[in-house]
Amino acid sequence: MTYFMKLRWQDDRFIRSDSIDPENNYITLYGTDSDWTKLWLPDIFMVNEIPAGIFDVVPTDFIRIYENGTLTISRRHVALFYCSIRLFKVPMTDEICPIQFQSNSYTVDEMELFWFEGISIVYSDDFFSMNSKVTRTETSKCSGGASMAKERRPCLKLELNIHQVYKGFVLQVYLPGGAIVIMLWLGFFIHLNEVSARVRVVSIGFTAMITQMVGVMIVFPDTVQLEPLLVWNIFCLCMNLLAFIEFIVVHNMYITRERWKKQNKEIKVSRPRMTQIQPVNDDTEDSKAQTKRSPYCITPYRMDKICMVLFILTFIIFNVVYWSTFMLV
Repeated sequence: MTYFMKLRWQDDRFIRSDSIDPENNYITLYGTDSDWTKLWLPDIFMVNEIPAGIFDVVPTDFIRIYENGTLTISRRHVALFYCSIRLFKVPMTDEICPIQFQSNSYTVDEMELFWFEGISIVYSDDFFSMNSKVTRTETSKCSGGASMAKERRPCLKLELNIHQVYKGFVLQVYLPGGAIVIMLWLGFFIHLNEVSARVRVVSIGFTAMITQMVGVMIVFPDTVQLEPLLVWNIFCLCMNLLAFIEFIVVHNMYITRERWKKQNKEIKVSRPRMTQIQPVNDDTEDSKAQTKRSPYCITPYRMDKICMVLFILTFIIFNVVYWSTFMLV
């Protein structure tokens, strides 16, 4: 986030009693002036800042000193911070991101912080990313976090009301994942002996799923650990794995059945024609081979059709449970 922190404080040493307009008349002190180091500057920092999260700080090389004793300074920060939000419900609901600003050296007895009266926070209308947007802000004071009152730091809290933009999640996560599962389901219509085609469908689906997950990590680096997205991606990967396992099992059934049919046909062709009455209790190999049953009680084609129906039903049931869980919790 890029933000400007404007600080204003009072120093009675700069009050001019003979000033005509002390609230508007000011002098500018630059960083190159010799008196710059003699000024007192507030040491305010962001508590929510991630370690080494400030990428860029543009130092202000001038301070405005008004004749009523007011000093103002502004700094530009490009920082990375974290928010304590409920990962279970995101991105299905809006969240509040609290940001705290605190003094580093002074206690509440030595310094006190206040928000500007009126409009304290001003943000641009395009203050949003592809998956979230700040709708409003709230400001308040907070405790310094120390257990003892003498060690508490002056603190201010800013709450960002973040509205989740579903378009980014739908285009980058849900639509590709759902399309991959549908493609795997359409692969069931390919004949069992088309090994190359079936394997190619599964491999393309697996590769597309991994690529989509990596793309989400790049486009939405702040949403990698969101539980709904993790559940969706893991489910799509599991469906890909199940489609591959199903094809292996059914194809082996198909090969075994074709081998059995071929052997049974060869036995019937090579058996000599009987010209005399055979005993009732004939236990020859030919009799056993002739009465040999199929190795499976269900054909591989029927098994493939059953798995095809179960596959799409599993996807539908998961969607019902998924959306009802994360939308109603």
